[in-house]
Parts: sequence; C-alpha cells; structure tokens
Amino acid sequence: MNVRPRQFLWWFLVAAGLFVAVLAALRADLGEDREASLAVTDVQGSWQGSDGGRLTVRADGSAKLEQVTRPGPDCGQSTGPAGRTYTGPATWTFDSYPDERPGIRFDYQGPATATSCKAYLVVVPHENGTSGFLPQDPNGVRYVRSAEPQG
Repeated sequence: MNVRPRQFLWWFLVAAGLFVAVLAALRADLGEDREASLAVTDVQGSWQGSDGGRLTVRADGSAKLEQVTRPGPDCGQSTGPAGRTYTGPATWTFDSYPDERPGIRFDYQGPATATSCKAYLVVVPHENGTSGFLPQDPNGVRYVRSAEPQG
C-alpha cells in the first residue's frame, strides 16, 4: 500500500484549513464595517451647523437642539410646512444610522403631536477636529464641533 497519497491529502487539508483561517482573520480585522468606537469626549460640546442649526451635547446624556431639520412630519414645532425644524431639549445615546459611520441618536418628543422622534448625528473624526451631519438635512449641511458645551 502506498502511503504517499494519504500523506499528500493530509497536508493538503492542513494547508486549506490554514488558508481559510487566515482569510477569516483578515476579514474580521480589515472588515469594512469596522469603525473606531466613540467616547463621550468625542461628541460632547457644541456642534454648529452650516445651515444655522446647533446641537449642544452634554456628558450626562442630555442635549439641546436648535433649529434642527425635523426627521419626520410630526417632529417639528408644528405639523404644517412652517414647522420644518425643532428647537428644544433631547436626550442622546451612542447609535449608528443604517449604512453610516458611528454617531449618536437624539430622542425627543415632537411638540406638536407628542410623537417620539429620533434624529441621528453621524460623526466623522478628522485630524484637526470633528465634524458630522444629520442624514435628514439637505445635502451639504455639515456640523462642526467645539469641545466646550454651551447652553
């Protein structure tokens, strides 16, 4: 009986197993869904929007939203077309908007209808600061953070 075919098969199976293990490790390490997690210090402070909106994020989980584009029809100051923004208190938690980078979610009650509303801030860290955007805002509206909370 010839032992060589068995030995070849055994080495082939070991090499294939190692190859699959290396590919799985690379996929886990370099996966496109992998993002650095955020800390409170990354989001705390005042965020000024290029459209005049303002977000004040506090370490205790509270926030103040000013002139923020409403995320839904019942989430503004009124239910009419004039109520396209929200100004008022909110709470926040770390969360991610679907198919976006990590960020935070603001929860508040729509003043016109007491509807539970959610607005997301997608956070984009840069070498020279942190910026972000609200997915419900028109294209091109960006928020820039200053570390000192105000208000």
